[in-house]
Amino acid sequence: MKIIFRWGKSALVVAALMVAGAANASSFTAASDGGGIWSFGAPDTTTYGETFNLSNQSNVQDWTYYAQSGNAGNLQFVIASWDGTKAVGPALYSSSSFSYGGGSQALSFSGINTILGAGSYIAYITTAGLSNAVTGVTMAGSNENGGLGGAFWFNNSNGADPLTSGTAWSGFWLPPNLAFTANISSVSAVPLPPSIAMMFTGLGLLGFMARRRKGITADIA
Repeated sequence: MKIIFRWGKSALVVAALMVAGAANASSFTAASDGGGIWSFGAPDTTTYGETFNLSNQSNVQDWTYYAQSGNAGNLQFVIASWDGTKAVGPALYSSSSFSYGGGSQALSFSGINTILGAGSYIAYITTAGLSNAVTGVTMAGSNENGGLGGAFWFNNSNGADPLTSGTAWSGFWLPPNLAFTANISSVSAVPLPPSIAMMFTGLGLLGFMARRRKGITADIA
């Protein structure tokens, strides 16, 4: 039987993945000021969101918005890049359809665990493409940005996906932010244990030796 070993760039990629680790977990909160922003939902006001800025590579773990009142139905949570006037596709994270029961409710999205680089983003709730979408929802507002340097934006796309409609979003200044809570961890390099570091050093040497060949073939009796 023959086993073909192929080393090179793939070994370096594996090594890079193994040294990536999470640290400095932080909770960011824009507390409700008692006011509300209304009204989110079908048929017109398809999307509400809060922009945020990251200064380094980070893992967005979970995010919560707070509804004050409204009619029960479905919505979706999405994270996308932000170009200063609109969300830019493709979506970096999309939840499954979320069932809002109406009235006062925390809209909590856990298990996001999405790694984002330094830059500007928007975390938004939307009714685009959903059946039995929510209507007339008032979201809790805030005078704070939670330390993430963002602001509240909305998109009246009349049911169209904001990532494909191409329309600029609108701002709202009183209050200037959605109330939210987000848990975000910075991602940094973690030193490898000596034994694992030596293993990848060996893999790197093998990859160097095999660069001029398509593979190394070993015969096993």
